[in-house]
Amino acid sequence: MTGSGDLRELVEMQQREWADDGYGNGGYTGPFATVFSAAARIQILRGTEAVMAGRLAGKQTIAITMRWQPEVATLDTTWRAVNGRTGDEYNIRSIEPDERKAFVNLLVEKGVAT
Repeated sequence: MTGSGDLRELVEMQQREWADDGYGNGGYTGPFATVFSAAARIQILRGTEAVMAGRLAGKQTIAITMRWQPEVATLDTTWRAVNGRTGDEYNIRSIEPDERKAFVNLLVEKGVAT
């Protein structure tokens, strides 16, 4: 179980700006901007066949655990996480809140295109 003492990293959750092209079409384009920050635990995953295969392809699978907060409900896979201390960028692959909504686990990848 994750406790508050395990949340030693600062993770910035970033999203691209929504822009309209003037013809009724729009999308998330432009640079990423930080929407909120949270204390988190960053854990490198090891051992499974999929993780090992990804590592051979230059991808690193990581689990990020942080406390649940209202902003987490807006997260989806178009966002990215950035380690505030090291500047490492992670693409979000899945978002899994726990059953009591005390914590949320993000499965992210480092080394892939956004």
